[in-house]
Amino acid sequence: MRIIDLEIKNNVLEVNGSIDFYNVVSLWQKGLMSINTLDKIKIDLKGLLNSDSSGLALFTAWVRAARAQNKEIVFINMPGFMQDISRVCGLDGVLPVLWEN
Repeated sequence: MRIIDLEIKNNVLEVNGSIDFYNVVSLWQKGLMSINTLDKIKIDLKGLLNSDSSGLALFTAWVRAARAQNKEIVFINMPGFMQDISRVCGLDGVLPVLWEN
C-alpha cells in the first residue's frame, strides 16, 4: 500500500503521495469530509507523485460532490501524467483545472 496524505492548509486541500486502487476509497471519503467543511474547494496536486486512472475517477467524484453542494471546485498544479490520463480518457475538459504549474 502506498502512503498518501490529504491535508487542509490555508483553505487548500493538498494531495501528497500516490493514488492507486488500494487507497482511492479512503481518499474519496477523506476528500468528501473536506468538501463538506470548505466553502470553495481548491485542490493542490503538486505533491501527487503517481496515480493510475483511479485518481481520475476520484477527482471526478469530488467534482460531482462539490457541485451537488453548489460549491466551487478547482484543481491546481496538476502533474503532466494526470493531464495525459485525463486527455486519453476524454476528461480533459471535465475537470476544472487552473494551470499554475
